[in-house]
Amino acid sequence: MKTVNWSWPFIAIVLFSLAGCSSFGETKTIARIGNAGSLDGRYILKRIFIQDARGAWVNFGYGAVNGYSGASSDIGAISYPQYIEGFWSKGWDKSERYFKISAPIDLELAKQKIDTLRDYYVDFHDFIAALIVTVDGPRIRVFYTMNCFYEYDECTPRKSADPNGWVVPSSHGLNDVVLLFDGIGESSDTPFPGSPYDKK
Repeated sequence: MKTVNWSWPFIAIVLFSLAGCSSFGETKTIARIGNAGSLDGRYILKRIFIQDARGAWVNFGYGAVNGYSGASSDIGAISYPQYIEGFWSKGWDKSERYFKISAPIDLELAKQKIDTLRDYYVDFHDFIAALIVTVDGPRIRVFYTMNCFYEYDECTPRKSADPNGWVVPSSHGLNDVVLLFDGIGESSDTPFPGSPYDKK
């Protein structure tokens, strides 16, 4: 009578399960909507990429924007952000000023802030959560929101849900955000060599 050795399949399943548990927190999807806008007038966002914890890059370069929270797009599935790089300019056709950035995002702090907001409300879920990029001259920021709008949704926070005070009203005051990145890019009166604005 032939016997079956179940040891290898069992070990493989256990190892796979453990691997999944150890990486789930870093790789889970936190948003499928992206917004990109401005806080001080008209801009052209040519190419602004955010890299997530899985190593995937998502482009927030939505072109002409004016105002918060700006243009919106389906970004597929993004996890916790860890790096930002990109080019943007002030103005429409004849740009007044050019900007660029390449910088890390504190992944662990971003994860803590995002998880705080994801568990902030008594009864609101993440089906319209969004990652938002905003520019203000050379300043560029990345926010995360669950898009719980006070006027329409039940946005009651849980007791002691935000001991660090990370959750703040958005710039238009209609919902809550957490700030994940706040940086100052380089500035130039002419396009940066190799940038999408460079016509050479």
